[in-house]
Amino acid sequence: MVRVVIIHDTLGKIKGFKVSGHAGYDVSGKDIVCAAVSAIVFTALGGLDELAGFRNFKESDGCIECYVPNNLDEKQINITNIILETMVVGLKQIEADYNRYIQVRYEEV
Repeated sequence: MVRVVIIHDTLGKIKGFKVSGHAGYDVSGKDIVCAAVSAIVFTALGGLDELAGFRNFKESDGCIECYVPNNLDEKQINITNIILETMVVGLKQIEADYNRYIQVRYEEV
């Protein structure tokens, strides 16, 4: 199962996320759930890099962690929020149809 943890503050602003595991929907290379999750997450990471101006993630063996830096200006914060909220919408849509293969949960910091 793919496990997604959306890390947010007490005001609900996303401060980061973690994605780990493998869906197990199909064999490697044919797993549409893993492919969909990867496409959404890597699009968000690309948007954070190119549009919000930061690259702050670690990737290792089926796990991606990304944290929002504390030193962003107001424009970067707004762009970051839109990108990450949109990523969550996409992941929740996958979860709605494939909840045996992906779990999205929230964690407050």
